[in-house]
Amino acid sequence: MKSFVDQYLLELSDLLKHLDTARIAQAIGWLRAVRDSGRTVFICGNGGSASIASQMVVDILKGGAFRKKTRFKMIGLNDSVSILTAYANDEGYATVFVEQLKNFAQVGDLLIAISAGGSSENILRAVEYANSIAFIEGD
Repeated sequence: MKSFVDQYLLELSDLLKHLDTARIAQAIGWLRAVRDSGRTVFICGNGGSASIASQMVVDILKGGAFRKKTRFKMIGLNDSVSILTAYANDEGYATVFVEQLKNFAQVGDLLIAISAGGSSENILRAVEYANSIAFIEGD
């Protein structure tokens, strides 16, 4: 019988074999285009996805830009507890990301929205707004 760790690594290895590398390359291309044009990457998520979003900000701003000539501009929309709770308290939790985008987002920017379930209203509103102001072209 395989140990938990062995089984986990086997399943992870199998998962990695099925990743769509063309889509990953497309996402990297979008990130590079936004960086090279001086535009901003926004990112958001709820719960564990918020933690992933916050870590991506760290990885991209430090790991992807530190000591490099061309640098990323990136904002984690879930990183300010004060802003989140102000919008949530006064306007409702569904507005916490879209209202921040309305303050900062411009044509040519990129939104990364992370959602395990895919049906969080605050994430969907942010995506709809990003699409409505013509962030970078893509699907």
